[in-house]
This record gives sequence, C-alpha cells and structure tokens, in this order.
Amino acid sequence: MFLALFAVIAIVILVCFFMLFGSGKPKEPDKSKVRLWETSQSGLNNRLTAQAQPPEFEADFAYDGPVVDIATQSAPSVHPIDGFGGAFTDASALVFKNLSAQAQKQVLDLYFGKDGLGFTMGRVHINSCDFSTHNYAFAEVDGDLELKHFDESLAEAVNSGLVPLIKQAQDVLKKQGQSLKLLATPWSPPAWMKTNGQMDHSGKPCLKDGVHQAWAKYFPKWISAMKSHGVNIWAITVQNEPENNATWEGCLMNATEESDFLGTYLGPIMKEKHPKVAIFVYDHNKDHVYNWTKAVYSHPEASKYVAGVAYHWYSGDNFQDLEKIQADYPQAKLLASEATWERWRWRKGTSLATGDWSFGEGYAHDIIGDLNAGSIGWIDWNLLLDENGGPNHVNNVCDSVMMANLTTGELFIHPQYYFVGHFSKFILPGSKLLESTVTKSSSYNGIYTYPASMYTPRWRTMA
Repeated sequence: MFLALFAVIAIVILVCFFMLFGSGKPKEPDKSKVRLWETSQSGLNNRLTAQAQPPEFEADFAYDGPVVDIATQSAPSVHPIDGFGGAFTDASALVFKNLSAQAQKQVLDLYFGKDGLGFTMGRVHINSCDFSTHNYAFAEVDGDLELKHFDESLAEAVNSGLVPLIKQAQDVLKKQGQSLKLLATPWSPPAWMKTNGQMDHSGKPCLKDGVHQAWAKYFPKWISAMKSHGVNIWAITVQNEPENNATWEGCLMNATEESDFLGTYLGPIMKEKHPKVAIFVYDHNKDHVYNWTKAVYSHPEASKYVAGVAYHWYSGDNFQDLEKIQADYPQAKLLASEATWERWRWRKGTSLATGDWSFGEGYAHDIIGDLNAGSIGWIDWNLLLDENGGPNHVNNVCDSVMMANLTTGELFIHPQYYFVGHFSKFILPGSKLLESTVTKSSSYNGIYTYPASMYTPRWRTMA
C-alpha cells in the first residue's frame, strides 16, 4: 500500500497545486512539469529519487488497491501548513558535537539544506528531558519564587551543544531565506516546585501550593534567555505528556488543572512578556485529544490564550478525533508534535546501518492521517541519536531518522528519512488542503499494529 502511495505523492502535490492556484477551470496537467519521485526498498539509489522519465497518464480504470480521488476545491476551515521538523534534544546535540565537521555538515544539509528534507520546524525541551544525560533546571534554588537565581546563561543547554546546534540549523535556513519555527516544551519544573521533590516521576497534583505563579514566570524568562542567545521561540506547550507518570521527567496534570494554570497564570504573563509566542495545550496521545480540547476551549480564561492543540501518536490513529476537533473547534490549530519508534521494536535482522523499513511506513501512515485531518505540521522526535539509541538517563532508548556510531564516526540514514521527505520536500509552508477521498486503505487502530481490515475514510490532499 505505502509504496503505491509514495510513488505518486509528488505527482498528486503538483497536480493539486495547479488545480488550486491555476487560472480558470482545472485542466489536464502539463506532463513536462510533472516529476515522479520514488522510494522503494530495492536499493539506495531508488530512495527519494527523481525519476528520469515523466509518468504516463491514462484514462481511469478499475483498481483493487488504494485509490486517491482528488476534488478541485480547497478544504474549508483548515489552517495552512507551517512545516515539518524534528526535536533538538540534549542527546542529539551531544551526538552532533562528537561527529567530524564533515559529518556535522551532512546532518545539517540533509535536514535543513536546499537539497535536504526541507525542515522548517523544530521542538526543544525546557529544562532536561529523558534524552538528557541527567536532570537539570535553570532555577535550582529552593523557594526562589521570584526566580532571582535563574540561570540566564542557560549553561546546561549551551554546554550540551543544544543551543549551538539550533543556531547552526537557523543559519542554514537563513541562507535560503527561511527561518526555524521552534516549539518549546517543559518535561518537568524544577524539583523544588513539585510535590514529589524530584524531576523524574510526578506526584498528583504535580505542582506544590504557592508555586504556580513562579512556574508561569519561568516560561517567559527562559524564552528571553534563549532570545539573548539568538534563538527565537515560535510557540510553547504547557506540559509534555501531562497524563504520563513516566520514569523520566514528568508533571501530571488533568485537563482542568492545565486549563486553570493556563488561564490564571501562564496565559496572562505570556501575553505581557511574549505576546507573539503561541500557546498549545495537551501535547500527549491522540486518544484523549478531543476531551482535552473541549475542556480548554470551554474554560472561560484558558480559551483566551490557547492557539491550538498538540498531540503524539503513541495510542494509535485516532484521526477521527482530530477531524472532530476541526468540526467543533475550527479556530484550534492542530499540531503533531512527537512521534518515534523505540529501539526494542527493531525486527529481526535490523541493523544500525539499515534501520527498519516498516518504521518509515509507520511514519508515512501517521503523517498522511494527521495532515488530512487538519494538522498544520508534523514534528519527529530526536533528530540524531548514537548507536545505542541515546544518550538517555533512564534507558528509554529509541530509533531515529539519523543515527551515528561514535566509535567509527559513521552516520546512518534510516528509512524514515525517505518517507518523511515525500512530504516535507514538497508540501511547503503555506500549503493548503484539497478535498479528496482515499478508498481501500488500512487503518492503524492499536499499539503499532496494522490490521488487515479495510475501510473508506475521508482524506484530504496537500496543495
């Protein structure tokens, strides 16, 4: 199914573009302007590669496989695409620091260069996350409610190479007349602000009484500190995975608690200090995304400050819940903010050099569903990891689009790179959706399983 879709996706994009923006009625495509980009498992020379010969067009015919029917009108009430990207983490920065200058340039070019994936978005953690080597925050003095001891130098993020890596990515994009839209997310407040007294894990509730205003002040101080380093923040989320009491940094919140915190504390101070920085809520799995959206947009104060809803893929498709948000809350921007495969899911025979082909297929499946349900972008997790899937201080190791063997200095490109590229290279910021229907396509309804059942979903196509 996937190979059939990706062999034609660039054609679909170009044809849709002319149908939407061309003058007059839609007409037959100019074959000289249509190119076929193909990815297949047959060899490295046939991955995200432009084919020499233009595709052949013929009259419609019966077909038993997946079929894409494209309408001529744009989809109503859907926000334009902002872009694609990956997460800048301490782990990615540390691996990047240990590569040769040549390999570093390769990483930046493959992601952000004019012939690369066309990434224009990114995500970065506020304080440490599981893909840091240790817990840290920038205000470690217990009881410092005024944040007088806040480390505005952001030494931990600078020394890990995180800030320098972001700046290098910005520089590559700037040479092309583009900029990086960076989403910032906290995994945990400083330990002294939490009821459990530590950054890993979370009590319930997470925040101690009397610290909510201080934690809200922390966001704009961190944003200002990043700006002083030459890094601009486009948007924030209130909390990473607020329903997950993970073994790593976390902060449990329910929908009411997050809405109250946003409406009473975080929203007002962000509006005062950084009014142009957008605020997204939730930032967790799609199975509960609609309920959280309803709670926040029903909150009289939080609804004044929320720009949209961010979500992860780990609970399955749930594309219908995104579509329901679009129908009931069309003002809400939808953003796919994290997806990855854990390292232990490698199938037998997978190696660091090859990666797992099905991982690319899984990415593609999620991207298609999220975009056609109205997402303004799609952000991968770690941009780069080492040969062990880290570094990670709780052994929550993962696969990545790029992995490096730091002993040999080799850089490996995994299948996800090519599948993501069929979207990110061609669906440019500002692109819009056309109405379309896909039939005979598989649904992903469980934890990393692809059932054989067939259904007829409503999809949309990018232009």
